[in-house]
Amino acid sequence: ARQKWNIVEDKDFQATPNSRNEMMMNEAMEFAGHLRRCEKDIRKMQASTEDLLSTVKAVMSAPLPRVYEEVGGGKVIPMTASTASGVVGAPNGPIVPIGGADYNAEEMSRVVKSAGKLVESEVLAPMERWMNAFVLIQQRMKRLESLRLEVDSRRRTVAKLGKKVDVQRARLPQTRAKGEYEMENTIKILQHKESKLSACRQSYKEHESLVFHQLENVITDSVWLKSYLSGVLRIQSEALRSANTALGEQKARVPGSRGYPLPVEANSGASTPLQSLPPAGMPEVIAARRDERENVPRLQNGQQGGIRAKVGRNHSAGASVGLGHSKDSLYTLDDAPAAPTHRIPATQVPTAYDAYNEAAYSRNAVPAW
Repeated sequence: ARQKWNIVEDKDFQATPNSRNEMMMNEAMEFAGHLRRCEKDIRKMQASTEDLLSTVKAVMSAPLPRVYEEVGGGKVIPMTASTASGVVGAPNGPIVPIGGADYNAEEMSRVVKSAGKLVESEVLAPMERWMNAFVLIQQRMKRLESLRLEVDSRRRTVAKLGKKVDVQRARLPQTRAKGEYEMENTIKILQHKESKLSACRQSYKEHESLVFHQLENVITDSVWLKSYLSGVLRIQSEALRSANTALGEQKARVPGSRGYPLPVEANSGASTPLQSLPPAGMPEVIAARRDERENVPRLQNGQQGGIRAKVGRNHSAGASVGLGHSKDSLYTLDDAPAAPTHRIPATQVPTAYDAYNEAAYSRNAVPAW
């Protein structure tokens, strides 16, 4: 304990070194903190994804609201289902679920069950094995520190006994037989302490080598963390992609979105309100809107001065004048940059690491440590 707190009597005494294991343990402990954070957030993401997919599964089986019409005498009958999913029901027909006819409930159930199992077995389990190995090394590191302090304690004892023997040998001319007897007893004690010191040193060397190789293993295996993070992202993305496929292809186009088919009523050539909305990114639409802005009538100098005077009076009276985008507004969009005439392609997502679990996580099995 005195050596642990740097309270030593002999300033020239050199403590038994354990520097390499201490440095490796400090850095491995910092990495373990990062690993715990990743594991915690992965479990949160896994729970959130499972909750979302379970909610989607339940919602898709619920019925769509229907339109009712009064037939007389205060009675009403359902006419059609909502066209939000692109499916139109007949009068008094069956109730249409939100998921529609092409919703695959079995596939959604499979995705909900398999996503969590894959994350648990292929990502969280290896992380847990690494943490178990590191906790075991921490326990052995404490034992190693105890052995190191014991070695230094026995070294001090042997050094003191050696000095005592030297003093007794120097005083033999004065002490004679009595001094020789005392010196022989001290030598016996010294030999006994030296044998214990030798055994303790051997135990310390073996334990120090064991801890070093175990730390080397877990530090070498720490490079797998990036692969496991890539794996959990790949599993989650595949689960969400499969869930999206299970919803089916018949989806109503959200206003302003891209890539979704528009709902078309059965046996009807008329376009729906959503179909009548032109895509905002078409070059013809952009050019037409630019022409409209260019044809906005300009204000003459006298009109501008009158309006400025009116605005100044309203402002002094505490009133406010709103600015809009209409042709009568003082604010125009002539100086605004033109919208792009072509779609900007999305950035290609790099392929995730697909072979992150093809090798054993640790070169040495944890139970053998």
